[in-house]
Amino acid sequence: MDKKSIKYDFTIIGGGLIGTLVSILLSRNGFKCCLIERNSCEEINNLKKFSPLSLNYRSILILKKFSLWNEEYISAAPITGLIMKCFNSLNRLQFSSSDIDLEYLGYVVNKFSLQKYFINAANKQEGLDIVDNSSVVEIKQKINQTSYVIRTSSEKPKSIQSEFVILSDGEPSSLKDKLEFKTHYHHHNQTSYLVDCGGSFESGVAAQLFNEDGIFALVPYSTTKTSLILTLNDDRKDKYINKNNKVNIDQIQKVYSNYLKNIKTVKITGSYQLKSSKSDAIIRNNVLLLGNTSQLLHPVGAQGFNLGIRNIETIINQLDRKQILKRRDISESMKEIVDIINHDRQDVLQMTDVAIKFFANSKSASRIISSFMINFLKISQKSKHKFLKKILGLDNCSYLTIKG
Repeated sequence: MDKKSIKYDFTIIGGGLIGTLVSILLSRNGFKCCLIERNSCEEINNLKKFSPLSLNYRSILILKKFSLWNEEYISAAPITGLIMKCFNSLNRLQFSSSDIDLEYLGYVVNKFSLQKYFINAANKQEGLDIVDNSSVVEIKQKINQTSYVIRTSSEKPKSIQSEFVILSDGEPSSLKDKLEFKTHYHHHNQTSYLVDCGGSFESGVAAQLFNEDGIFALVPYSTTKTSLILTLNDDRKDKYINKNNKVNIDQIQKVYSNYLKNIKTVKITGSYQLKSSKSDAIIRNNVLLLGNTSQLLHPVGAQGFNLGIRNIETIINQLDRKQILKRRDISESMKEIVDIINHDRQDVLQMTDVAIKFFANSKSASRIISSFMINFLKISQKSKHKFLKKILGLDNCSYLTIKG
């Protein structure tokens, strides 16, 4: 890219999983795209870290549909069972993929191996230019036009012209603020810890456990290794994590006693203060927010990345290149896309809010309601199947018919 200024249909700012994926698929659809990433793609490819990412059945289906799923290159482990437990053993619900005639409920993947796989696919994609090691220093709408001029810290190209911009640079996003998108934040007074450990557990069975100290997940990624996600209430975290940032194994054993034995090689791989965010609007003047830039969800249920993939599927399904060329206007199609994305977004946000309000709330009224909900699902197979399909993103999924 020797030219100082290049014109694109789409410029995607932020080369994480969501940004890279939508760049690949838009380019395949015939659009000229530019992907801008502040970090080095080569450094990302060389990362040896492990970070668990839960993909539900629909997400895997979407990636397979777009020929972007290959277990030879992606570190992935299938999940065939899911256990939910609220506060005591009686409030326990178990799901199995066989309940609805599926081979699996989803997969646990190494985020970094999936990112590497997407980057390699992006590097081979015609019609897609990648500008890494570069940040956006200015983004400005052209006078009396809907298109944008984007100036980068890279010399090649220094200036980019783009009809449409997709912001997927995460949260916080200074560009989103400069473009005057309003964002609401909610602090959960919780800290999430990612813990890697070995032990004995039922292969392929994940667990989500709720008690007065927080929310605990067990996410196995091999036959002997699992990730534990501890979302701890801040006034209780000292009970599990000491001053030296070490895990209290005895306390962990109590929480996971029915699901994890012989715990060993315990290591904290990451932690962060929990804060949710939601932008009032996801589109303005030919700029679309996507992924965590649009909303940052509480990790209960692991819905954030799955929603992003679902949104990308909507974009690709609705952007018919031939029809757009006839109209010569991407923005008209984007209006339809935004309506669908907003509907799906609201659906997932409501589901997450309900989980936090009832399942994760230690107040007596919430515990009574959650107990009633779980017992109702136990006795009603139809409702249980419906609830499971909701979690997996399969409700109102027109191209897939399953039992229940």
